[in-house]
Order: sequence, then C-alpha cells, then structure tokens
Amino acid sequence: MSENLTARFTALTEDVLIYIISFLQPPEIVRLSKTCKTLHALTSLRIVWTNACVYHVIAKGYPFPNTPVDDILTPDLVYATLHGYALAKRWISGIPGARNIRYISGTSGTFVSEVRFVPGHDDKLLLTISKTVWSALSIWYMGAADSQKVCEWSPRGAIFTGFVLNSDPRSAATIAIALHLNEEQFIKILCLKHDDILGYSFEELYSADTDMKPITLMGDFLALSNDISQTAVWNWQNGQYAILEHPIEDPSVTQLNGCIQVLFAHQSILVARARSIHLFPFPDLKPSDPDQEPATPYAPLAQHSFGWVDGESVTICPFLSDHMPANPKALWQPLSILVRGESDDPWASDIHFLELYTLERNHAYFTPDSPDQDHSSSTLPYIFPPRLSNQVACVRGSLRCKQIILGRFGSAVWIQPRDRFAGGLLADIPSHLVPSSHKQESLVVTAFPGPLNPGIAESVVIGKKMFENEFNTSWTSFDYDEVGGRIALGSSFGRVTILEL
Repeated sequence: MSENLTARFTALTEDVLIYIISFLQPPEIVRLSKTCKTLHALTSLRIVWTNACVYHVIAKGYPFPNTPVDDILTPDLVYATLHGYALAKRWISGIPGARNIRYISGTSGTFVSEVRFVPGHDDKLLLTISKTVWSALSIWYMGAADSQKVCEWSPRGAIFTGFVLNSDPRSAATIAIALHLNEEQFIKILCLKHDDILGYSFEELYSADTDMKPITLMGDFLALSNDISQTAVWNWQNGQYAILEHPIEDPSVTQLNGCIQVLFAHQSILVARARSIHLFPFPDLKPSDPDQEPATPYAPLAQHSFGWVDGESVTICPFLSDHMPANPKALWQPLSILVRGESDDPWASDIHFLELYTLERNHAYFTPDSPDQDHSSSTLPYIFPPRLSNQVACVRGSLRCKQIILGRFGSAVWIQPRDRFAGGLLADIPSHLVPSSHKQESLVVTAFPGPLNPGIAESVVIGKKMFENEFNTSWTSFDYDEVGGRIALGSSFGRVTILEL
C-alpha cells in the first residue's frame, strides 16, 4: 500500500475502518498491521479479532476452542484465530505432512500404556501412564524444546485400571483414576496444582470404594461403568448419583461388554459399549442413603448394536456436510459415531471400512418440562437406529492400540496395522508362499465432508498416512487434539512421539 493510499485509508473513521477490515482474512489483517503505526494500533483492537474469529473461523466451522469468545483474553484470541484458520487451510489442502515432530524419551524402556494431552494449562502439559513394578502417572511440560517431567503420582504397589481427564479445565478435579491396591479397588479424584515456587503436584480430593472404572469426567459429573451393563452418573462434589442399566440378553451367562465412551447428550446420556450403544434419559441424581434401598436403575430409551467393535468414537459434529445447513446455535445437534468393526481374524490384512453413523435430531421431541409438550410425541431426542452416512477404507490387522478418535470438526485419526498376509491365520496356504513384509504401523488421518474437506457430501473419503512407526515396537495409545492440531503417540518401548499437523 503506497503512502498516499495509506494516508487516505487511515483518514476514514475508526468504525468504517473496522467494518472494512472485517472482510479481510486473518493473515491479511496481520499484513495490514505492518503497513503503519496507525493500522498497527487499529488491528490490535479486540473488536477486530473478534470479527475475524466469528466471521472467518467459527462461522466456517474451522477448529477453535470450545470456549465463549468473550471469555478468551485478547492475545489468546488472536493466536486461536490465526492458528484455527491456518490449520483449516492445511486440512483443505490435504495435510501434506507433520509440521514438526518431537519426542519425550525420559520414559524409554518403560511400557507407556496411556498418553493424553491435559486440557487447559496453556496446552503445555502431557500425561503418561507407565508401568514397571507398579503403575506411575507422570505429567510432562512441553513448553521448552526438551520436555521435562514436572510431576509424578505413583502409590507404592498400586496398579491403575482406568482413568479419565476432566474435559473442563476450570474444574477443581483434574483426573479420576481407578486403582487396585492392597487387594482393594477404589477411585481417587486428583487435582493438579501449580505453584511458582513448588512447581506441580497432585492433591487428593476424594476417594471412593468401587470396582467401576471412570469413563467421562465433565466438571463435577463423573460417569463410571462396569464391563457388563451398569453405568453410574455421580456428582462427586455433593455425592448425588444415579444408576443406568441395560438388560442382559441371558442373565445366566456373564458376557463382557466393556464401556468405551459415555457422552452427556441433549437431555440424555449415550453409553457406547463394545457390542451395543444405549440412550438413557438424563437421570435425576439423588444422595446416597444407607438406611434406604438403592434407587431403581434407569432403563435405556433406545439401543442399537453394530456387532462387536474394536473401536468407537461418539462426538457432536455440527458442521459435517450431511448435517448441513447447520445451525450451531440450535438447541441440540446430531451425534456422529465412528465405528471400527472387530476382525474375526486379526492377523489378516484385508481391507474393511471405518463407518460413520449419524444419530439425527428428533424434531418432534419436547423437553420434559416443556409447557406445550405433546405426550403422544416421541420421547427420544435422537432418531434410532443410527444412519450410515459415510465410510473410509482401512486395513484390518493385529493392533495393540485399536482406538479411533473423531473430532467435533469432522477430522478423524486412527492407527493402521502393519502389512500382513491378506489370508491371515485362517488361510490354508503353505507358509513358504506367505510374502514377508517389513512395514510398520502407521498413523492415518482423514476429514469427512465438511469445512475441513469441502466438496460433495457423498464423495469417497480417503485416509492419509501421516507417520510411520520408526521402531519395531507397537504403539500402545494415542491422543488427538483437533483444535491444537497435535497427536501424541505412546509406545511399548516407552518413547512418546508428538506430531504437530
């Protein structure tokens, strides 16, 4: 921009300038800010970046924190806007590869069973669970070039059997963890505290005797489940709880049906298990009274089975193409369910599909306290059974880590097995005819039709190999931060790999 043009432009009133700048893409605002001191000051105003965020990131369904814009500090708002816009453009261009790869090697030689990004804390913390003689929970600080272990919690002799991080970083409870110690089973709720002098430490907030495992922690609400049919919803702050239970096909036979995920949905709770999903009404939590009979468990409103599954991820994805035209401000959104079916022969490397299903909103549903409720209307906030909306080809095979993750902006991540013989163990073929393969496991990403994969909703979705396992070891766990564009991979050898998309 020439000096004369700049002078004429800056002579406009501030309101007019802000309006004009609202049409600029976030990177263009940055370039404009470098032209002169006046425009640099103007483009530093919060209203400029609020407009850029709302019009060019949130409205387009690009990755952005699930936090009200008004609650974000201005410097963080500028970063989140620029980052979300740039990340979306990389997805749209096909994610050519990881921008950066870093490692945490302080756990080398130790089996890392779990790895998770810790919500909040400026996105600088990573959690790992490892095991030698007994289990250990470690917190790593990733702000510096070399990651450092800043905290560890490892009760002597304890074996961890399950855990979940709080999705609300503002809550006092950071993590709920189930452990087996001294022939007893219980759950502890821990708070991760930080002090400028003492550093990071864990404080125990609550302990409860139970053999259930924590599945979802959202603020004060903790969902726990057993491996058969029961799920407990518990407010750990006031002790109120309720039990959700689905009927067992044959009570005389104990058949495991492990819980994969519990989602707090609209006026309901969706429990996803290894061989079924169940939609329950959101229960009325009541205090526990030892002098009274236990409350009657809530029965499911609806259920469906995809058969046995190796992995399942349920997310609210309002911007997927089959949900459009989307209204992010609608009272509730459809639920998206990504399913990885179980293989009868896990050593076979034939092609199968990850399938994306949709639980559509039931527009005839009224909230229970609605004054104009028509009691003849359906009592389900979602329409059962789920509708198959898309699928993506995937290689079947033996995996230690079978989890899949579907993000709320429509991207998905999973681990693909190393190449095996397509016949598997069930094929009657002489061993000398079996071809050898030296390929390792690989990390695969994709985006379903929507803002990160614009085009025709019925178009074929293709997964992209993002990273191949560098060592002859198995990945044991991974976590995906869709908004941050980060993936963490834990391995049986102990090394943790962090990819930045």
